[in-house]
Amino acid sequence: MRSLLLPVVLSVLLAACASQPENETADTGESGLPDYNDQTDIDIKWREKLGEGPQKAYTRLYPLVMNSVVYAADPSGALTAMSLEDGDKIWSVTLDAKVSSAVSGDRDQLFVATLDGYLHCLKAEDGEEIWRSRMSSEAVAPAGFDRGRVFVQTVDGRVAAFERSNGRQAWSYENAMPVLSVRGTGTPLVMDQFVVAGFATGKVLALDKTLGIPRWEVRLATPDGRSELERLVDIDGSPALDGSVIYAASYHGKLAAITPNGQTRWEEEGSTYTSPALGLGNIYLTLDDGTIQAYDQNSGAKVWTQKGLRGQLPGQVTAYGNWLLAADREGYLHVMSQVDGELVGRVLLRPKPLHISYPNQTEGTNWRALRGIDMGIRSPMVATPEGVLIFTNAGELLLLDIEAD
Repeated sequence: MRSLLLPVVLSVLLAACASQPENETADTGESGLPDYNDQTDIDIKWREKLGEGPQKAYTRLYPLVMNSVVYAADPSGALTAMSLEDGDKIWSVTLDAKVSSAVSGDRDQLFVATLDGYLHCLKAEDGEEIWRSRMSSEAVAPAGFDRGRVFVQTVDGRVAAFERSNGRQAWSYENAMPVLSVRGTGTPLVMDQFVVAGFATGKVLALDKTLGIPRWEVRLATPDGRSELERLVDIDGSPALDGSVIYAASYHGKLAAITPNGQTRWEEEGSTYTSPALGLGNIYLTLDDGTIQAYDQNSGAKVWTQKGLRGQLPGQVTAYGNWLLAADREGYLHVMSQVDGELVGRVLLRPKPLHISYPNQTEGTNWRALRGIDMGIRSPMVATPEGVLIFTNAGELLLLDIEAD
Protein backbone atom coordinates (compact mmCIF):
# COMPACT_ATOMS: atom_id res chain seq x y z
CA MET A 1 0.00 0.00 0.00
CA ARG A 2 1.39 3.37 -1.03
CA SER A 3 1.45 6.32 1.37
CA LEU A 4 1.72 10.06 0.70
CA LEU A 5 3.78 12.32 2.97
CA LEU A 6 3.04 16.05 3.04
CA PRO A 7 6.04 18.34 2.45
CA VAL A 8 4.89 20.32 5.50
CA VAL A 9 5.24 17.21 7.67
CA LEU A 10 8.60 16.50 6.08
CA SER A 11 9.75 20.02 6.96
CA VAL A 12 8.67 19.56 10.57
CA LEU A 13 10.50 16.26 10.81
CA LEU A 14 13.66 17.94 9.54
CA ALA A 15 13.21 20.83 11.96
CA ALA A 16 12.64 18.44 14.84
CA CYS A 17 15.90 16.73 14.07
CA ALA A 18 17.88 19.95 13.79
CA SER A 19 16.45 22.55 16.19
CA GLN A 20 16.14 23.38 19.86
CA PRO A 21 13.17 25.10 21.57
CA GLU A 22 13.22 28.88 21.15
CA ASN A 23 11.87 31.58 23.48
CA GLU A 24 9.36 34.13 22.16
CA THR A 25 9.69 37.90 22.42
CA ALA A 26 6.08 39.08 22.57
CA ASP A 27 6.63 42.72 21.64
CA THR A 28 8.42 42.07 18.35
CA GLY A 29 7.51 38.53 17.35
CA GLU A 30 11.03 38.16 15.95
CA SER A 31 12.87 36.03 18.48
CA GLY A 32 15.37 33.79 16.75
CA LEU A 33 15.16 35.59 13.41
CA PRO A 34 18.46 36.47 11.73
CA ASP A 35 19.67 40.06 11.60
CA TYR A 36 19.34 41.89 8.31
CA ASN A 37 20.74 45.03 6.71
CA ASP A 38 17.58 46.99 5.93
CA GLN A 39 17.84 48.32 2.38
CA THR A 40 14.22 48.06 1.24
CA ASP A 41 10.86 49.77 1.61
CA ILE A 42 8.02 47.23 1.58
CA ASP A 43 4.44 48.47 1.25
CA ILE A 44 1.15 46.62 0.87
CA LYS A 45 -0.62 48.11 -2.18
CA TRP A 46 -3.82 46.13 -1.61
CA ARG A 47 -5.08 43.03 0.16
CA GLU A 48 -8.25 41.02 -0.45
CA LYS A 49 -9.79 38.13 1.46
CA LEU A 50 -10.56 35.28 -0.96
CA GLY A 51 -11.81 32.73 1.57
CA GLU A 52 -10.56 30.73 4.51
CA GLY A 53 -7.35 29.83 2.70
CA PRO A 54 -5.39 26.57 2.79
CA GLN A 55 -4.84 26.64 6.58
CA LYS A 56 -3.74 23.08 7.43
CA ALA A 57 -4.49 21.67 3.97
CA TYR A 58 -1.45 21.11 1.79
CA THR A 59 -2.15 23.21 -1.28
CA ARG A 60 -0.05 25.73 -3.20
CA LEU A 61 -2.67 27.99 -4.74
CA TYR A 62 -0.66 30.84 -6.19
CA PRO A 63 -2.43 33.29 -8.54
CA LEU A 64 -2.20 33.61 -12.31
CA VAL A 65 -1.64 37.05 -13.88
CA MET A 66 -2.53 37.91 -17.48
CA ASN A 67 -3.11 41.29 -19.10
CA SER A 68 -3.27 43.08 -15.73
CA VAL A 69 -5.91 40.65 -14.42
CA VAL A 70 -5.30 38.34 -11.45
CA TYR A 71 -7.01 34.94 -11.40
CA ALA A 72 -6.94 33.26 -8.00
CA ALA A 73 -8.53 30.21 -6.37
CA ASP A 74 -9.36 29.47 -2.76
CA PRO A 75 -9.50 25.84 -1.53
CA SER A 76 -13.22 26.27 -0.83
CA GLY A 77 -13.89 26.30 -4.58
CA ALA A 78 -14.12 30.06 -5.12
CA LEU A 79 -12.40 31.43 -8.24
CA THR A 80 -11.98 35.17 -8.54
CA ALA A 81 -10.75 37.52 -11.26
CA MET A 82 -9.59 40.93 -10.07
CA SER A 83 -7.67 43.96 -11.21
CA LEU A 84 -3.93 43.75 -10.66
CA GLU A 85 -3.77 47.50 -10.12
CA ASP A 86 -6.18 47.81 -7.18
CA GLY A 87 -7.60 44.35 -6.39
CA ASP A 88 -11.14 45.25 -7.51
CA LYS A 89 -13.21 42.17 -8.34
CA ILE A 90 -14.08 41.58 -12.00
CA TRP A 91 -15.96 38.31 -11.59
CA SER A 92 -16.25 35.41 -9.16
CA VAL A 93 -17.60 31.86 -9.45
CA THR A 94 -17.76 28.94 -7.04
CA LEU A 95 -17.09 25.38 -8.16
CA ASP A 96 -19.03 22.49 -6.64
CA ALA A 97 -15.88 20.91 -5.18
CA LYS A 98 -12.79 22.02 -3.28
CA VAL A 99 -9.90 23.29 -5.36
CA SER A 100 -6.63 21.32 -5.30
CA SER A 101 -4.45 23.19 -7.81
CA ALA A 102 -3.59 26.74 -8.72
CA VAL A 103 -5.14 28.27 -11.83
CA SER A 104 -3.33 28.16 -15.18
CA GLY A 105 -4.42 29.24 -18.64
CA ASP A 106 -4.36 31.98 -21.26
CA ARG A 107 -6.62 34.83 -22.37
CA ASP A 108 -9.23 32.37 -23.66
CA GLN A 109 -9.36 29.49 -21.18
CA LEU A 110 -8.52 28.82 -17.54
CA PHE A 111 -7.73 25.41 -16.06
CA VAL A 112 -8.08 24.31 -12.45
CA ALA A 113 -8.27 20.93 -10.68
CA THR A 114 -10.53 19.91 -7.81
CA LEU A 115 -10.12 17.41 -4.98
CA ASP A 116 -12.76 15.10 -6.43
CA GLY A 117 -10.40 14.37 -9.33
CA TYR A 118 -11.78 16.65 -12.05
CA LEU A 119 -10.04 19.07 -14.38
CA HIS A 120 -12.20 22.13 -15.09
CA CYS A 121 -11.93 24.39 -18.13
CA LEU A 122 -13.48 27.87 -17.73
CA LYS A 123 -13.88 30.95 -19.89
CA ALA A 124 -11.30 33.54 -18.87
CA GLU A 125 -13.69 36.42 -19.59
CA ASP A 126 -16.39 35.45 -17.07
CA GLY A 127 -15.53 32.12 -15.38
CA GLU A 128 -18.27 30.13 -17.15
CA GLU A 129 -17.45 26.41 -17.27
CA ILE A 130 -16.71 25.03 -20.75
CA TRP A 131 -16.06 21.42 -19.79
CA ARG A 132 -14.83 19.19 -17.00
CA SER A 133 -12.99 15.88 -17.33
CA ARG A 134 -12.29 13.10 -14.89
CA MET A 135 -8.63 12.51 -14.00
CA SER A 136 -7.14 9.35 -12.49
CA SER A 137 -6.53 11.17 -9.19
CA GLU A 138 -6.29 14.71 -7.86
CA ALA A 139 -3.80 17.20 -9.26
CA VAL A 140 -2.09 19.56 -6.81
CA ALA A 141 -0.08 21.53 -9.39
CA PRO A 142 -1.39 23.73 -12.22
CA ALA A 143 -1.88 22.21 -15.64
CA GLY A 144 0.49 22.87 -18.52
CA PHE A 145 -0.95 23.57 -21.95
CA ASP A 146 -0.36 24.50 -25.57
CA ARG A 147 -2.76 25.57 -28.31
CA GLY A 148 -4.38 22.17 -28.65
CA ARG A 149 -4.02 20.27 -25.38
CA VAL A 150 -3.87 20.50 -21.60
CA PHE A 151 -1.33 18.39 -19.68
CA VAL A 152 -1.87 17.42 -16.05
CA GLN A 153 0.26 15.48 -13.57
CA THR A 154 -1.66 13.75 -10.77
CA VAL A 155 -0.49 12.47 -7.39
CA ASP A 156 -0.79 8.82 -8.47
CA GLY A 157 2.21 9.15 -10.80
CA ARG A 158 0.37 9.80 -14.06
CA VAL A 159 0.58 12.49 -16.72
CA ALA A 160 -2.47 12.88 -18.95
CA ALA A 161 -3.27 14.99 -22.01
CA PHE A 162 -6.74 16.43 -22.66
CA GLU A 163 -8.07 18.13 -25.79
CA ARG A 164 -8.68 21.84 -25.17
CA SER A 165 -11.73 21.88 -27.42
CA ASN A 166 -13.82 19.30 -25.54
CA GLY A 167 -11.85 17.85 -22.61
CA ARG A 168 -11.47 14.41 -24.17
CA GLN A 169 -8.46 12.50 -22.85
CA ALA A 170 -5.90 12.00 -25.61
CA TRP A 171 -3.41 9.85 -23.70
CA SER A 172 -2.20 8.92 -20.24
CA TYR A 173 1.24 7.84 -19.07
CA GLU A 174 1.80 6.05 -15.77
CA ASN A 175 5.09 5.98 -13.86
CA ALA A 176 5.51 3.40 -11.10
CA MET A 177 5.19 4.93 -7.63
CA PRO A 178 7.31 4.02 -4.57
CA VAL A 179 5.72 2.79 -1.33
CA LEU A 180 6.13 6.23 0.29
CA SER A 181 6.21 9.53 -1.56
CA VAL A 182 5.74 13.24 -0.91
CA ARG A 183 2.21 14.37 -1.77
CA GLY A 184 3.01 16.82 -4.48
CA THR A 185 3.98 17.20 -8.12
CA GLY A 186 5.15 19.92 -10.42
CA THR A 187 3.52 21.43 -13.48
CA PRO A 188 4.46 19.57 -16.68
CA LEU A 189 6.83 21.65 -18.80
CA VAL A 190 5.37 21.89 -22.32
CA MET A 191 7.98 22.20 -25.08
CA ASP A 192 7.80 21.99 -28.89
CA GLN A 193 7.91 18.20 -29.07
CA PHE A 194 7.89 17.01 -25.47
CA VAL A 195 6.11 17.30 -22.16
CA VAL A 196 8.74 17.16 -19.40
CA ALA A 197 7.79 16.05 -15.89
CA GLY A 198 9.52 14.89 -12.72
CA PHE A 199 8.36 11.84 -10.79
CA ALA A 200 8.55 10.30 -7.32
CA THR A 201 11.11 7.82 -8.65
CA GLY A 202 13.70 10.61 -8.89
CA LYS A 203 13.51 10.67 -12.69
CA VAL A 204 12.79 13.44 -15.17
CA LEU A 205 10.99 12.11 -18.24
CA ALA A 206 10.28 13.69 -21.62
CA LEU A 207 7.02 12.37 -23.06
CA ASP A 208 6.10 12.67 -26.71
CA LYS A 209 3.54 15.47 -26.78
CA THR A 210 1.37 13.73 -29.37
CA LEU A 211 1.50 10.12 -28.18
CA GLY A 212 2.54 10.26 -24.51
CA ILE A 213 5.44 7.86 -25.11
CA PRO A 214 8.72 8.37 -23.16
CA ARG A 215 11.50 9.73 -25.38
CA TRP A 216 14.26 10.18 -22.79
CA GLU A 217 14.82 10.14 -19.05
CA VAL A 218 17.36 11.57 -16.61
CA ARG A 219 17.78 10.25 -13.08
CA LEU A 220 18.37 12.95 -10.45
CA ALA A 221 18.28 10.70 -7.38
CA THR A 222 18.58 7.02 -6.48
CA PRO A 223 16.71 5.64 -3.44
CA ASP A 224 19.19 4.84 -0.69
CA GLY A 225 18.73 4.01 2.98
CA ARG A 226 17.07 1.52 5.29
CA SER A 227 13.80 3.34 5.91
CA GLU A 228 11.22 4.47 3.38
CA LEU A 229 11.73 8.05 4.61
CA GLU A 230 15.45 7.86 3.83
CA ARG A 231 14.62 6.47 0.39
CA LEU A 232 12.40 9.39 -0.66
CA VAL A 233 13.61 10.84 -3.98
CA ASP A 234 10.56 12.80 -5.15
CA ILE A 235 10.75 15.55 -7.72
CA ASP A 236 8.06 17.72 -6.17
CA GLY A 237 8.82 21.03 -7.88
CA SER A 238 8.23 22.10 -11.47
CA PRO A 239 11.06 22.00 -14.01
CA ALA A 240 12.24 25.46 -15.06
CA LEU A 241 13.15 26.43 -18.62
CA ASP A 242 15.58 29.11 -19.74
CA GLY A 243 16.24 29.22 -23.45
CA SER A 244 16.48 25.56 -24.36
CA VAL A 245 17.92 24.33 -21.05
CA ILE A 246 15.74 22.54 -18.48
CA TYR A 247 16.55 22.85 -14.77
CA ALA A 248 15.14 20.31 -12.32
CA ALA A 249 15.89 19.19 -8.76
CA SER A 250 14.85 16.35 -6.48
CA TYR A 251 14.62 15.46 -2.82
CA HIS A 252 17.67 13.50 -1.59
CA GLY A 253 19.20 14.13 -5.00
CA LYS A 254 20.60 16.73 -7.33
CA LEU A 255 19.95 19.91 -9.26
CA ALA A 256 20.68 19.40 -12.95
CA ALA A 257 20.78 21.33 -16.20
CA ILE A 258 19.37 19.18 -19.00
CA THR A 259 19.43 19.77 -22.76
CA PRO A 260 16.31 19.26 -24.94
CA ASN A 261 17.61 15.85 -26.06
CA GLY A 262 18.05 14.58 -22.51
CA GLN A 263 21.77 15.16 -22.01
CA THR A 264 22.93 16.39 -18.60
CA ARG A 265 24.98 19.56 -19.01
CA TRP A 266 25.89 19.68 -15.31
CA GLU A 267 24.59 18.45 -11.95
CA GLU A 268 25.20 19.48 -8.35
CA GLU A 269 24.03 18.24 -4.96
CA GLY A 270 20.84 20.02 -3.90
CA SER A 271 18.08 18.20 -2.02
CA THR A 272 14.74 20.03 -2.24
CA TYR A 273 10.99 19.63 -2.69
CA THR A 274 10.51 23.09 -4.25
CA SER A 275 10.94 24.50 -7.75
CA PRO A 276 14.11 26.34 -8.81
CA ALA A 277 14.01 30.09 -9.53
CA LEU A 278 16.11 31.89 -12.16
CA GLY A 279 17.65 35.37 -12.07
CA LEU A 280 20.83 37.34 -12.83
CA GLY A 281 22.48 34.28 -14.37
CA ASN A 282 21.89 32.18 -11.25
CA ILE A 283 19.59 29.36 -10.17
CA TYR A 284 18.17 29.64 -6.67
CA LEU A 285 16.96 26.72 -4.61
CA THR A 286 15.48 26.29 -1.14
CA LEU A 287 17.16 23.19 0.22
CA ASP A 288 15.35 20.74 2.48
CA ASP A 289 16.98 22.16 5.64
CA GLY A 290 15.90 25.75 4.82
CA THR A 291 19.24 26.85 3.35
CA ILE A 292 18.93 29.12 0.30
CA GLN A 293 21.55 28.19 -2.28
CA ALA A 294 22.56 30.06 -5.45
CA TYR A 295 24.20 28.20 -8.33
CA ASP A 296 25.80 29.55 -11.49
CA GLN A 297 23.41 28.85 -14.33
CA ASN A 298 26.12 27.92 -16.83
CA SER A 299 28.35 25.72 -14.68
CA GLY A 300 26.36 24.75 -11.59
CA ALA A 301 29.07 26.16 -9.32
CA LYS A 302 27.86 27.47 -5.97
CA VAL A 303 27.72 31.28 -5.96
CA TRP A 304 26.53 31.95 -2.41
CA THR A 305 24.77 30.27 0.51
CA GLN A 306 22.27 31.82 2.94
CA LYS A 307 21.79 29.71 6.09
CA GLY A 308 20.09 32.33 8.24
CA LEU A 309 16.54 31.18 7.47
CA ARG A 310 16.92 27.51 8.30
CA GLY A 311 14.90 27.83 11.51
CA GLN A 312 12.02 29.46 9.60
CA LEU A 313 11.32 26.66 7.13
CA PRO A 314 11.19 28.98 4.08
CA GLY A 315 9.30 27.85 1.00
CA GLN A 316 10.03 28.28 -2.68
CA VAL A 317 12.04 31.39 -3.52
CA THR A 318 10.98 33.99 -6.10
CA ALA A 319 13.22 36.35 -8.06
CA TYR A 320 11.96 39.94 -8.19
CA GLY A 321 14.11 42.71 -9.65
CA ASN A 322 17.55 42.36 -8.06
CA TRP A 323 16.06 40.67 -5.01
CA LEU A 324 15.26 37.13 -4.05
CA LEU A 325 12.18 36.62 -1.89
CA ALA A 326 11.40 33.82 0.56
CA ALA A 327 8.25 33.49 2.67
CA ASP A 328 7.97 31.21 5.69
CA ARG A 329 5.42 29.25 7.70
CA GLU A 330 5.17 32.06 10.29
CA GLY A 331 4.12 34.70 7.77
CA TYR A 332 7.41 36.55 7.32
CA LEU A 333 8.61 37.71 3.94
CA HIS A 334 12.42 37.79 3.75
CA VAL A 335 14.23 39.82 1.08
CA MET A 336 17.73 38.86 -0.08
CA SER A 337 20.15 40.28 -2.62
CA GLN A 338 20.46 38.07 -5.68
CA VAL A 339 24.10 39.12 -5.93
CA ASP A 340 25.41 37.75 -2.64
CA GLY A 341 22.43 36.43 -0.65
CA GLU A 342 22.59 39.15 2.00
CA LEU A 343 19.34 39.64 3.93
CA VAL A 344 18.20 43.19 3.15
CA GLY A 345 14.56 43.30 4.25
CA ARG A 346 11.81 41.61 6.20
CA VAL A 347 8.12 42.16 6.88
CA LEU A 348 5.50 40.23 8.86
CA LEU A 349 2.40 39.73 6.73
CA ARG A 350 0.09 38.50 9.47
CA PRO A 351 -0.58 39.58 13.08
CA LYS A 352 2.32 39.06 15.46
CA PRO A 353 2.42 35.52 16.84
CA LEU A 354 0.74 34.57 20.09
CA HIS A 355 2.29 32.16 22.53
CA ILE A 356 0.80 28.70 22.04
CA SER A 357 1.48 25.80 24.39
CA TYR A 358 1.81 22.30 23.03
CA PRO A 359 1.37 19.15 25.10
CA ASN A 360 4.31 16.86 25.61
CA GLN A 361 6.90 19.39 24.48
CA THR A 362 10.25 17.69 24.24
CA GLU A 363 13.74 19.04 23.89
CA GLY A 364 14.94 19.01 20.33
CA THR A 365 11.65 20.00 18.64
CA ASN A 366 11.27 23.31 16.82
CA TRP A 367 7.91 24.41 18.30
CA ARG A 368 8.18 27.77 16.57
CA ALA A 369 8.18 25.95 13.22
CA LEU A 370 5.35 23.60 14.24
CA ARG A 371 3.15 26.48 15.29
CA GLY A 372 3.73 28.44 12.11
CA ILE A 373 2.53 25.73 9.74
CA ASP A 374 -1.08 26.97 9.80
CA MET A 375 -0.33 30.67 10.19
CA GLY A 376 2.05 31.70 7.43
CA ILE A 377 2.68 31.40 3.70
CA ARG A 378 3.01 28.12 1.85
CA SER A 379 2.10 29.09 -1.72
CA PRO A 380 4.79 30.30 -4.13
CA MET A 381 4.87 34.06 -4.72
CA VAL A 382 4.26 35.61 -8.14
CA ALA A 383 6.32 38.53 -9.48
CA THR A 384 4.35 41.01 -11.61
CA PRO A 385 5.04 44.44 -13.17
CA GLU A 386 3.03 46.02 -10.33
CA GLY A 387 4.66 44.15 -7.44
CA VAL A 388 4.66 40.73 -5.80
CA LEU A 389 1.48 38.71 -5.23
CA ILE A 390 1.32 36.56 -2.10
CA PHE A 391 -1.49 34.20 -1.05
CA THR A 392 -1.43 33.44 2.68
CA ASN A 393 -2.58 30.32 4.50
CA ALA A 394 -5.37 32.45 5.99
CA GLY A 395 -6.87 33.18 2.55
CA GLU A 396 -5.57 36.73 2.00
CA LEU A 397 -4.16 37.78 -1.36
CA LEU A 398 -1.73 40.70 -1.11
CA LEU A 399 0.13 42.82 -3.63
CA LEU A 400 3.42 44.16 -2.25
CA ASP A 401 5.53 46.98 -3.58
CA ILE A 402 9.24 46.52 -2.83
CA GLU A 403 11.69 49.33 -3.54
CA ALA A 404 15.26 50.14 -2.62
CA ASP A 405 15.55 52.27 0.51
